[in-house]
Amino acid sequence: MYQDPSKIIKKKRKPKLEQLENIKLVLTFIQGIGPKTSDKMIEAGYDTVEKVIDASAEEMAEAVSGLSVDKAKSVIEETKEIKEQVEAAKLDLKKARRGRRRKVVDEEPDSYGLPPAGEMEEELERKSLKTGHETDNEELGIRIGPKWLTRFEKARVIGARALQISMGAPTLLSMDKGPAGLFAFAEAELKAGALPMTVRRSSPTGEEADIPLSVLLENTRLD
Repeated sequence: MYQDPSKIIKKKRKPKLEQLENIKLVLTFIQGIGPKTSDKMIEAGYDTVEKVIDASAEEMAEAVSGLSVDKAKSVIEETKEIKEQVEAAKLDLKKARRGRRRKVVDEEPDSYGLPPAGEMEEELERKSLKTGHETDNEELGIRIGPKWLTRFEKARVIGARALQISMGAPTLLSMDKGPAGLFAFAEAELKAGALPMTVRRSSPTGEEADIPLSVLLENTRLD
């Protein structure tokens, strides 16, 4: 049956919106974000595209070990761009990933100017992949988490100290000159840097570390 070409309506290609529901597919499409980092982000609560886009770069860097603030900003911006491209049907994440893999496989080893494996006399020195954030933390003796006291840890310390005071523990400030109320007094002790306590942190792998409170307070603003 003959159809007038002018009356034929071209169907627009529907955007593959279901790809945006696979947050790991979106995150690993971003340059520099591999499966391990994407798993850390998902475990930290960034398990949807909307949560990543609406996130604060500082809070993301604090929640995901090994992720700097600058990298977190880049992740947020690139996630926004990916969402826009997919919704406009300009990007198919799965096809783009397959294209990337083919490009790597098709590359000829000689194009890199590398000698055959048998002729390599010395092993290439393995470079450290640690970020500046991790290096700074190791120098301070902080193996897990940020080098400052987070607001959640601050609340835990104040609560624990208030409980100690309520059970008769000796105070480190004068009760007469300190603020009224157990929690306010415990916070005053914290701000004075007088609490000989440690903060326990755990990583997604199950590793634990006790960090001196005094070390974290050196990099924390309590005002």
